[in-house]
Amino acid sequence: MKVPLRPRTHRAFRSEVAGAYPGDDGPSLRSCAAAMLHDDEPDASAAPRSTPLLAAGLAWVAPLLLAPGCASGGGAGAAGEEQAPLAAVDFTDLPVVAVDARSVTFAPGSYLRAAGTASPVMEIAGMDGVTLDFTGVEVRGQAIDADLDAARGVCVRLRDCRDVTLRGGVFGGYKVCVALSGCEGVRVEGARFDRWYGQRLRSTAVAEDQDDWLWPHLNDEGEWDARYGGAISATDCRDLDIVGCRGRKGQNGILLTRVTGSRVHDNDFSFLSGWGLGMYRASENVVAHNVFDYCVRGHSHEVYWRGQDSAGILMFESCCRNLVARNSATHSGDGVFLYAGHDLVQRGLAEATGSDENVFLENDLRYSVANSLEATFSRGNVVIGNDLSGSHQHGVWGGYSSDMVIVGNQIRDTIGGAISIEHGQNCLIADNVIATSEIGFEAYWDEDPGLVQGPYGRLRSTDSRGHRVLENRFEDNVLDLVIRGTSDIVFHGNSWAPGSRRPYFEDLGAESDETVDQATVARWLDGLDGSFPSGNISASTLTPWTGRAPEQLDAWRSFDVGELPGGQAVRAEDRGAARGGLETIVMGEWGPWDLRSNEPRPARSRPGGLLDGAGWTARWFLWDEATSDPRVDEAAWRARATAPVLTRRVTSFVNPWGSDEVRRAVGNDHFGLLAHAEVEVPTAGPHRLRVTSDDGVRVLVNGRIVIERWDHHASMRDEVVVELEAGVVPVKVEYFQITGGAALLLELEPED
Repeated sequence: MKVPLRPRTHRAFRSEVAGAYPGDDGPSLRSCAAAMLHDDEPDASAAPRSTPLLAAGLAWVAPLLLAPGCASGGGAGAAGEEQAPLAAVDFTDLPVVAVDARSVTFAPGSYLRAAGTASPVMEIAGMDGVTLDFTGVEVRGQAIDADLDAARGVCVRLRDCRDVTLRGGVFGGYKVCVALSGCEGVRVEGARFDRWYGQRLRSTAVAEDQDDWLWPHLNDEGEWDARYGGAISATDCRDLDIVGCRGRKGQNGILLTRVTGSRVHDNDFSFLSGWGLGMYRASENVVAHNVFDYCVRGHSHEVYWRGQDSAGILMFESCCRNLVARNSATHSGDGVFLYAGHDLVQRGLAEATGSDENVFLENDLRYSVANSLEATFSRGNVVIGNDLSGSHQHGVWGGYSSDMVIVGNQIRDTIGGAISIEHGQNCLIADNVIATSEIGFEAYWDEDPGLVQGPYGRLRSTDSRGHRVLENRFEDNVLDLVIRGTSDIVFHGNSWAPGSRRPYFEDLGAESDETVDQATVARWLDGLDGSFPSGNISASTLTPWTGRAPEQLDAWRSFDVGELPGGQAVRAEDRGAARGGLETIVMGEWGPWDLRSNEPRPARSRPGGLLDGAGWTARWFLWDEATSDPRVDEAAWRARATAPVLTRRVTSFVNPWGSDEVRRAVGNDHFGLLAHAEVEVPTAGPHRLRVTSDDGVRVLVNGRIVIERWDHHASMRDEVVVELEAGVVPVKVEYFQITGGAALLLELEPED
């Protein structure tokens, strides 16, 4: 259905939005953060002291909060324009029950309406000040039981519209259900989305498939819509309100591309296989009181945990000055995944920004498959009062980030680093509770020629320096600190518990004062109560506490954003919803199981085949590339196995560790594994052996090498058919992990 009302001229507006990059006009979070860390007075325009909101440098957000949910404009069209009467418009494709000058009410009922490849079911162009009421209407592009990857086209497209409200309705069976382009002041409220486009997942409970990884890096030509689809997709728009919408059984929820000055609140897009909210070149928006839980792929509990670039909230390519407050994005690939973008990192454009000066306030980002909050290659992002606990890799991952403020967060039970900052500068870490994690705080510089010497490194500093770590509580971490190649760090007022041993120091010095001995510098780490950290620090320098906190730290501690739009309870505990850890993520063919529904849990196959329960005797040991690299000196590598870190019995190998206990003990990098088992083969004949590995692997059956991939590689699967006699068959596996991803899965089954 096309509704070709006389188009308004939006060329100037669309050009402005499509080409916009966040500029430097107005108060800057970056200037405030820099002043905090270096005791400078912030720019006067960045710190009017009349309200906490403005004192924090968020003047841009005040107009969005003063009248949340109110679209701009009077709704009557531009002066001198004539609007076609709605009564004259043909709505026969979807019957209506009422039409007047300002609204259309569609007849309740269920309608099957396939969309064309290029033409939506309903296209509305140039409409001003009208309400489209779909209450009681269900529109589907295909049968409800059809495969999600067969969904095509667009259901409703609003183009160059102003002050239009789309209310209610249930939409499904389309690639994109509601598409907005070139719109201003449009409101989408109370819509429901069910079974729209989603990719069929190839990964299984026992092995990851690389084809399932998403590619969010390019979207200037509408790649997200074309590849992955979404329930609501807005492009080149401003002053939108997306309120009270809900979606299940699709890939992506809300997609905002070149959208500014908008409000997204009180929505629930959970249990999706991609992104709950995806933002691209989208700036100065408010995202509040939404639920984006279980937006995840690439996870099998205790087998692999990759996330495959899924996220509750995704922010890519110059997404700046957004306020993300009081949302829930738990059990996702990442809770928040923020990346500067290719303009800065890959293309090295001098005028490019990162995804800078965003504020993440009091969000629940627990139990992420990868990182609770990842913010990379960007400046001045602020992380205040969030729960970032229970993730597999990091609570906060700040690779190549500068002037980041991390204040008052809870970060517990992280299998990797609670806060990890690689090649970062001038970050403030204060008032956080960092507990029961593998690493508490990690800061380092390493050889990374592709970035350090590449386009990004030619534009920005890649040093590791200038962090302030103040008054945090470290409790029961395996290692409180891991720091290397980092200069000018200040520690003050932290508490370290249990504080049973001092860290290992190597080449530790005082910044700008070579006369200070290492023992004196080490004492600068002590807490006020006399406690001291565990961990290790090498090739780094500390700066002594001067007795003066960064001037603006109190402003961040007392930060009050004011009244936010909406008020939906988002934490599972507050909603009476079922909750658990990473073990509650169960993947099916189309995405995560909705454990809050009445649907049955997807069946999980037993991994290993004849190798399941074989009873492997396994030894894990550490090696280094300088003296015992298995690719260079295998004999030296094998010699390291004589002093294993652990020896254990393992029922089957679905990853290189067998359990989180082993993983904590041997770590993620530079370890080896030798294991053997006696396998009972019921009947003689051909058997298929499958091995998924990352990195090197060698498998021997009856003393003969049958599979060998002894090199550094991403996750790959090898298989071979071997003739076996009935009875007990000896099987050996040899494996090494270098860095990055790790995988080891062994399966043996009779050949059909």
